[in-house]
Amino acid sequence: MKKSAFTLGVFLVLVSFGFAQSVEELKKQYARKMFSKPAPDFTLKNLEGKDVKLSDLKGKVVVIDFWATWCGPCMQSFPGMQKAVDKYKNDDGVAFLFIATSEDPNNRENRLKRFIERKKYDFNVLIDENDVAAEKFGVNGIPVKFVIDAAGNVRFSSVGFNGSTEQTALEMEAMIELAKNGK
Repeated sequence: MKKSAFTLGVFLVLVSFGFAQSVEELKKQYARKMFSKPAPDFTLKNLEGKDVKLSDLKGKVVVIDFWATWCGPCMQSFPGMQKAVDKYKNDDGVAFLFIATSEDPNNRENRLKRFIERKKYDFNVLIDENDVAAEKFGVNGIPVKFVIDAAGNVRFSSVGFNGSTEQTALEMEAMIELAKNGK
């Protein structure tokens, strides 16, 4: 992944807290780590062939997960991300975008569809054909998740996988709730 003009490196919030017992504990920890940086806009196609434009989701909290099928930590984080998707599936104020990046272009779309169907993930998968969105967000490694507030500002960034499905779901919930409240 190439360096971009929009680098979030200094703003990355690396999860270095121990495992918390509750969402409320995590919210207290993450509240101190919130930042606000305008999210760069992009338009990517999803697996259904529809264009998804980030700015069209303004007014919602958006969770973006950059991943690839060849990335072990990405795959390990998915059960926790599915729990987060399930928790917010009836919340019209929250959207999840799973951006497949750095994928081999050969049969990419079919490979991604088969993977998602086989694992039974309920993900809105977007294809970052030339790593355009990843460059705009300054992605230097995956998995990386960004939580964007309803005003279109990146409030959190989380790199890697913490080793726990439950903890991943709790962390996403804490970040989403803080982004909803703007604090």
